[in-house]
Amino acid sequence: MKSNIVLKILALVIALFSVTLLAYTIAEEHRTDELNTVLDPLTFTGTWQASDGAAPQPLTADTKIDSDQNPSVILTGHFSQNINDGSPILFRVSNIRVQLYKNGTEIYSFGQPGAYPSFSKSPGNQWDVLLAPGGVAASDTITIRLENIYPSNNEQAFNLFLENLFMGDSGVLFRDLVTTSGSSLLLGGFILLMGLVLLAAVIILKIIRTPLSWAPFHLSLFTIASGLWIFLDFHIISLLVTTNVFTNILDILSLSLIMPFLGLYLLDFVKSRARYAISGCVYAGLAFTLFFLLVQSLGIWDGYELLTPLTLLDAAAVIIILFSLIYENAHNPQRDTRFILFSCGICFIGFGDIVNYYLGFLPFNLFFKLGFTLFILAQLSYMVRYTRNTLAAARKTQALEKELVQNRIAIMLSQIQPHFLFNALTAIKQLCAIDPEKAEEAVGQFAGFLRGNLDSLSHTGAIPFEKELTHIENYLSLEKMRFGKRLSIAYDIGVSDFSLPPLTVQPLVENAVRYGVTKKPSGGTVTLSTQETEDRVILTISDDGVGFDPSVKKEDGRSHIGIDNVRSRLENQCGGRLTVTTVLGSGTTATIILPKKGGSTE
Repeated sequence: MKSNIVLKILALVIALFSVTLLAYTIAEEHRTDELNTVLDPLTFTGTWQASDGAAPQPLTADTKIDSDQNPSVILTGHFSQNINDGSPILFRVSNIRVQLYKNGTEIYSFGQPGAYPSFSKSPGNQWDVLLAPGGVAASDTITIRLENIYPSNNEQAFNLFLENLFMGDSGVLFRDLVTTSGSSLLLGGFILLMGLVLLAAVIILKIIRTPLSWAPFHLSLFTIASGLWIFLDFHIISLLVTTNVFTNILDILSLSLIMPFLGLYLLDFVKSRARYAISGCVYAGLAFTLFFLLVQSLGIWDGYELLTPLTLLDAAAVIIILFSLIYENAHNPQRDTRFILFSCGICFIGFGDIVNYYLGFLPFNLFFKLGFTLFILAQLSYMVRYTRNTLAAARKTQALEKELVQNRIAIMLSQIQPHFLFNALTAIKQLCAIDPEKAEEAVGQFAGFLRGNLDSLSHTGAIPFEKELTHIENYLSLEKMRFGKRLSIAYDIGVSDFSLPPLTVQPLVENAVRYGVTKKPSGGTVTLSTQETEDRVILTISDDGVGFDPSVKKEDGRSHIGIDNVRSRLENQCGGRLTVTTVLGSGTTATIILPKKGGSTE
């Protein structure tokens, strides 16, 4: 119930935030009137023609020119007002070349070959400034030649130029643009900062060796790429950055990395065969990015010329990943997985800009802003919970490791109690007078037993069964020396080629001796057997002694030696199980089941 309330609150916050951001973003598109109070807008009227020999057509404030269909145009006319000598004229040039003439004399040129790096066909997407020499009168005849550099994906370039002519200071323009249309800059900067903070946190956690999956790292890369793409709003950022050729490249580079980084993040949670489809999308996205960098560096194609295949690739990837998520949710319906997949599904709202890119029915990247903002809110809540659980698991693991060491020491000490040492040494002393050769053999077995206990403290993983068996044989030989005919030992070793945690069988054998057959006046037999099936190894330690009541503790107040400890170590170290069955007066059987891994018992 508590988790449902949290989810409802989160959904309400997301809904309110989305509506607010949507209203603010759409409102921005209609707030150009505020510029009139600080900047003087310039209007250019007259005629336009597609080439020198084409028929002129009227050019008014409402005229729209498709720069893809008319890649080169000539504008002839007048500015709407007088421009004083040295007054700055601000132009919005988006991947075009511009030449401006006053009464037949060139007074401005932008984007001509040689004025920017040779590996780029475009001078960039930016604002530029002309300090009008001698001023420009409203009666002066102005000729403007515009040339679209890209044959596609830039159809609004000429309209953008004509609709963004101002007389005034660029600093004032920047202030007003931030005020009226700064959501992309603010949102992108915030998301970019979040990604960098997350990346720094992951690096710090990795440095201090915190067990952490790669999910936060991949999320940080996706967040950085997406935040950077939103942040690069050329309408504003070009007033801050002068190297707009590289900004163009960075814009396409960040856009091309968004999909593969999202795929990498999803792969941290997808476990079914859907991984192969998502991996294919990741490889395709990374291959496209490498191809783009290659052809861009060689000056063959610019990134904007590859924008159409990039959007088609992203559209195909969205469809493939969407069906992969549906498949994963059907075959792996875990709670955390559903949450991650659902929140990533929200992110696909952002790829509505792929459709919007072709139809242009809303401001470009509006869907991306909304979808990614929803995604970030969802991921923040998950990452906080994930990091908290990971750190808690790390602390628990450290505690278990410390407890494991302490338990090993406890087991060792329990097996070398003073009375056991005294009895073993006394028996060896007696043998020295009766049978020196047997006494020498017993000393070797006693040394081997002590060495086995001490060696167990240094082992953190599994050991071969043969080594555990040798330790057991040394122990039973010493006990046989003490109890003589009252203790019989039987081995039925069907399989020995496997490994298990150290000191897991020996404590059970000791229980069979100390609390089973030696408590029976006539003694009895301890039997150790192993066998295997297709997927497991089974060890059995049985005795025909007196049995015991598991609910009754020993005289010293403790449970029988090592049972709980052995069970815990089997479960935590190798996924094994321990079962103990006992019948008072008939004996006890302890069964260890070890699962095989990868077709072997290693």
